Amino acid sequence: MPDWKRLQKLNGGDPIWYSDPQLDTKDEVWLYNRGGALRVWSEDTLAQEDPNVFKGLAPVERRYTLYRLSTLLHVDVEVRGAQSLVCRGTLNGAHLVSRIETSRVEALLARYRKLGFKDGAPWNATKKFVTRRQYHRAPDKYWEVRVDGEHVFEDSSEQTTVASREAALARAEQRVRAKEKAGFVLHNIELTEAMFSNPEPNPAPGAPKRAPLPKGPSFPKPHDAFEAVDVAIAMLKDLHKRFPTGHFVAEQLDAEKEKKRIATAEEHVSFFKRMHKARIGRWRTAKPGKPKKRESSWDYFLRVYGSITWIVGGGADQDLPMFLCGNVTGGGWSCLEVADDLYERDDLVVFHGGWHTSRSFAFDPRVGSPTGELAIIPFDEGMEKLPRPMKRERVQPFGLWLHKRVVQLVRIAERNLHEAR
Repeated sequence: MPDWKRLQKLNGGDPIWYSDPQLDTKDEVWLYNRGGALRVWSEDTLAQEDPNVFKGLAPVERRYTLYRLSTLLHVDVEVRGAQSLVCRGTLNGAHLVSRIETSRVEALLARYRKLGFKDGAPWNATKKFVTRRQYHRAPDKYWEVRVDGEHVFEDSSEQTTVASREAALARAEQRVRAKEKAGFVLHNIELTEAMFSNPEPNPAPGAPKRAPLPKGPSFPKPHDAFEAVDVAIAMLKDLHKRFPTGHFVAEQLDAEKEKKRIATAEEHVSFFKRMHKARIGRWRTAKPGKPKKRESSWDYFLRVYGSITWIVGGGADQDLPMFLCGNVTGGGWSCLEVADDLYERDDLVVFHGGWHTSRSFAFDPRVGSPTGELAIIPFDEGMEKLPRPMKRERVQPFGLWLHKRVVQLVRIAERNLHEAR
């Protein structure tokens, strides 16, 4: 729970919006005022909205953009002669634009690099994500532009293809300047998935080098469905430990030591903790054991581990089958949620989240194996009738299903998390 009195004091005593700050360190806090506007308290100075921030500006000479993709934060700097514009905030979310002397730009960039922001390019954060810049002219005129490969896209339909990426970048800057002369000002910055080939951004000279991908252990091939459950859980525990930001497994969280970790993947921290109170930390004392007589791998999972609530932040969710836990904002953006209390239905046992987005799974009690394993079928709440019953010999034990799925998801998430670091 944030210290609300501290936040209001940092906000100059003005009323605040009681929401977790987007960034909260000893000398850097990105908080919201009561009206929902972002304010930045940095090194004992509070920056807030200035209605004249865009007036009398020189053209953009060069840009710098830093990203913290694990939490979708960015710092975007436009050098405009002796004055520079700094846009800080959440990609496709609240942001604050303020001015600084250009002589302070290098120190500002160095500061945010130390806070975990990584150098990207102004028009693409990675090879796979490009930047869409949106501009506004009161009262209701909007324009947006992005560069993807050798193509410049304006608004939703206008596309210009040029000879090279350098030419595309130059054209985008020309179009931005023309729109600024017409009265448009920066309104929003967001990332969108690239459709064409883009270069990986080069770090600025002197910027901290990105650490190599931390290698995980080799996991044994499971001999049966029960061992498959144990190996799948071990893989998730390992990923939770190796990548300490941008994602987490609620069941593996240490509530005392990892207080700020939730905020790196879920904005509504307090709500999340209340919603999943029974799940948080439950694996910390769980150990693999021997299955009981006539126990299915699903029953073994419930008895030993209880649930899986794997939350992945928006900066690391590419190519993962994501959904909102419980179909509720604040419940967590998840690619894997397994529990026995997700959805009430008389004819099926729904054990996987995503029932509202066709990404759920359920047990079909009509078909079972001699060892008590039930058929697994895709589930969606819009399902009007059950599919034809599966042949009994095709029933896959839950443990083997879980292991296969975790292997696939971990491989994708590991790559995404490394890129977002």
